[in-house]
Amino acid sequence: MKSLQKHRFKVKLFAVAMALANRLAAIPNKLSPPLFRLLQIESAFWQSRALYVACKLGIADALGDGVLTTAELARTLSLHEENLYRLLRMLASVGIFAEIEHRSFRNNNLSEPLRSDSAKSVRDMILMHNSEVMVRPWLESLESGIREGETPFVRSHGTALFGYMDSHPEFDALFARAMDEVESLTGQEYLQDFDWSGFTRLIDVGGSKGTKTLTILQQNPQLQAVVFDRPQVIAAGASYWRSQGAESLLNRVEFVGGDMFASVPPARSGSDLYLCIALFHGIGDEDAGRLLKNIRQAMCVHRATLLVVDSVAEEVGIDPNVAAMDMQMLINTLGRERTRSEWEGLFQRNGFALREVIAVRSFARFIVVDPL
Repeated sequence: MKSLQKHRFKVKLFAVAMALANRLAAIPNKLSPPLFRLLQIESAFWQSRALYVACKLGIADALGDGVLTTAELARTLSLHEENLYRLLRMLASVGIFAEIEHRSFRNNNLSEPLRSDSAKSVRDMILMHNSEVMVRPWLESLESGIREGETPFVRSHGTALFGYMDSHPEFDALFARAMDEVESLTGQEYLQDFDWSGFTRLIDVGGSKGTKTLTILQQNPQLQAVVFDRPQVIAAGASYWRSQGAESLLNRVEFVGGDMFASVPPARSGSDLYLCIALFHGIGDEDAGRLLKNIRQAMCVHRATLLVVDSVAEEVGIDPNVAAMDMQMLINTLGRERTRSEWEGLFQRNGFALREVIAVRSFARFIVVDPL
């Protein structure tokens, strides 16, 4: 069967660049004395907390495109000047913000994405990951989770992550904004590395407001789409598309609210494609099986295709970014970053067969799956 891979050379260049970045990141482990390196790692949370507070206080927004003294910043933001100076001095020492002269700072390439008005903003992602909600399980329940096999988030909050989000709309909104900012890290180019031409209808399961679907439809005029997610999430879909100047595409998309663990929209033909982006890594095998069975049932007699966009973890020598995300899944969910053999087993048990794993310009892979 024909491969659905596109842009092989560009994908290869991306892989080479990421491999080089990982080698450079590992240099401190090789050059620093072991005891010193361990102390650097154990105190790294000092930097993350300082970064979080800088985001929460809106320092990058206040600096804007100018240079301000700490006295001016303190007056603008109603802060204690001396403590503000020490916070900025620490962050500038690791490359976040630039100290132009004594007590005068400006934004630089690392602090620009902390601005809420930046096209590449990751401010909400930092606020979400470092919020009290997300930090508590790391501090309180990681050890018990390793000892007993429980989910630290559940132990700390008494409920699963998505159940917590359903009853805490403010955090739910922050989480949704943070997920939107993932595109600031990945961009949209990787969506071009897959051949969409053989499909006529896309069913984006867990697609939020349809950000990815919008891009795919812009690039593939033959496609219609369904964006499916929780009702409170999907409600913002059409208005989001209008805000992106994509009102003309709304006649090609349907926004449907529902529970993916109960059912998903049905396929209409064998040229339908079910799309699940960064979905399976957040759920355990039991829930993943329920979702897969719902998709298989929704395909009915049609031999539609399933496209899972998630990482494929190495069996040995795992990529550090994938390993870090796997720990985040362990802390907050029953999910994991699965190896190829784990993916194959999951699909086989639930009525599917893995057809192809496609490398793209992202940490993730495009996993093409067919019904048995």
